[in-house]
Amino acid sequence: MAQKGYTFCYYVSGHGFGHATRVNQIITELLTTTATMPTTACTTTTATAVDTTAPTATVSTTIPHFKDASSGLRRRQLHTIYIVSDAPRFIFQDVIALGAIYRNAKVDAGVVQPLAYSVDRHKTIEGVKSFLARREEMIQHEVSWLAEVGADCVLADAPFLPCAAAAAYGIPACLITNFTFDEVYRFLREGDDFDQDVIACADAALEDYKKASLLLRLPGSIDIPSFADEVLVMTEASSQRSPIDWSDDDSIKEAIRGHPTRTVQPLLTPQPSISEMDDPLDGDHPLNVRQDSALLGTSMGDITPEGVMSPESFRTGASSPDPSGAEEHLGLEKRSRFPSPSKMASWTRRAIDVPMVVRMAVNTREDVMRMLGMDEHTIATKKMVLVSFGGQRLKQGWGNPLPEGWVGVICGLPVEHELPEGFYRSPHGVYVPDLTRAADIVIGKLGYGTCSESIAHNKPLIYVSRPQFIEEHGLTRMMQSYGLPVEMTAEEFETGHWQRSILEADRQYMAREAARSRKTTLEAAAQETKSVISEMKRTRRQRTESVSSMSAFQPRAHKMARLSPIEGEEVEVEVEGEEEEEFRVDLGRRNVPKAEEIIGMSGPSMSLPLEDRRIANNGGEVCARLVEEFMAQLEEDDSHDGF
Repeated sequence: MAQKGYTFCYYVSGHGFGHATRVNQIITELLTTTATMPTTACTTTTATAVDTTAPTATVSTTIPHFKDASSGLRRRQLHTIYIVSDAPRFIFQDVIALGAIYRNAKVDAGVVQPLAYSVDRHKTIEGVKSFLARREEMIQHEVSWLAEVGADCVLADAPFLPCAAAAAYGIPACLITNFTFDEVYRFLREGDDFDQDVIACADAALEDYKKASLLLRLPGSIDIPSFADEVLVMTEASSQRSPIDWSDDDSIKEAIRGHPTRTVQPLLTPQPSISEMDDPLDGDHPLNVRQDSALLGTSMGDITPEGVMSPESFRTGASSPDPSGAEEHLGLEKRSRFPSPSKMASWTRRAIDVPMVVRMAVNTREDVMRMLGMDEHTIATKKMVLVSFGGQRLKQGWGNPLPEGWVGVICGLPVEHELPEGFYRSPHGVYVPDLTRAADIVIGKLGYGTCSESIAHNKPLIYVSRPQFIEEHGLTRMMQSYGLPVEMTAEEFETGHWQRSILEADRQYMAREAARSRKTTLEAAAQETKSVISEMKRTRRQRTESVSSMSAFQPRAHKMARLSPIEGEEVEVEVEGEEEEEFRVDLGRRNVPKAEEIIGMSGPSMSLPLEDRRIANNGGEVCARLVEEFMAQLEEDDSHDGF
């Protein structure tokens, strides 16, 4: 990839921890991309960063440099990453330690959930309406902040307002997600009068999402209407080519540049001045009364202003501050912060399917169980179920919801809440993938983080359905394709009747592992059988050649006896010229399955719809490289166009 540093502003939804945990993987990859500089350069540099409470205030931080002993060069962090989220700071502590800069800010309205698996429809939409009432003010604030930090690109998982702020400022925005909130809101329609508010909120979010330049679509996705055409083009193109090799830089470039597109969709349109806008706080503002724009035949441009400021008002100011001044030390070409407006207006939007972004465990099962306070006998003899609902309170008076021989671990349970018998409390801030690896079964909701970590660590997931949350539809398909899901009703969960689901999940897991073991055994037998057949072919060929050689010294009047097969062996030989092309051998007396059964994987024992399926989990690295290549491509196109 090009040795260019960019300033990325990563807006992260605070709705659930799954957004934050997958963002951490991508940020880690972006921050471990390094550039080199001569050893004469200074070893530390002070950078300008933001305070966690005041978006436009500044504090001091340090950009790390690393000595490369083999080359005599120093290495420095190439990119600057700002995280903007109302998710707790501690979730991002690992990437903050790597150099990411955290800013606490409300970036979306989210969803109101009384329980981990239910949605309060009215409170959710009222919250979105309150959020949208301040939309123009918030966009104006974000544009000012983007200028303050010298942003090159906005990344979003998956708030919609930052996409509008990026467009108003004149920089690209990239969505990295498996769903967008416009579909979440639209799914809350129930056929009553409140639906017009639901639709208005969904449409407003959709129009902001349309201002994004690139979609990196994660597995477990649902429809993403803002990129519907681009997803269709991507799907059609991918059906006509082999899977992308994500370990190859050329493949990454091809993913950004290569597949054909139908139309060029402008990302920027002339921005109205503030005086030309309707007051969003006015009770007669269309947001409060409009219905589905598709039904009314109006465009969202008529309803919701596209932005609040012209990007040019910020282009005329001082050039982007390079916090470290290190571009001069690196000998890198000094670059403009922005693609040109005309280039951004003609950039063809892209949608790209990427591998699963997932955190992996780092500690062993035994070490994790000891950390939880379990004794060696429990570790050796008990199975463990992880309850990963994030602070879900458990009712009293259940008895024991666990089968005999099981223990439970509960995440996020308040200290004052008494543990049921046989349960352990996970510490605050524990690394959940370690718990997932240690567990035999996970109980939780169908959220991206829980699903991806269950799949990656090969654990069954008992889930309580969230029928009001449309994201679940995509995650259910992902679990059915690559995981092992078992549904538990909300009533069963709340009343402690877990044993049926736990025993069923354990049974399915053991059956799948047994099938995998049989498959491995048969594959080994198939390889052995292939070797036996190959050896017999070689032996047969040698014996035939030997007979042919001997016949040259025999009088033609004497007839050679026909070479007979080994006793008990049936051999078919097809000869083309003097080459033996095929042997068909009955190896039943060798106590080995028939070669055609093994090689063809036929029969009921080989019906393994799940066992053979794997999903790549290097999505963090892939997304980081795609974002870098996307920015490099924008710059390259600008330079070719003479801007």
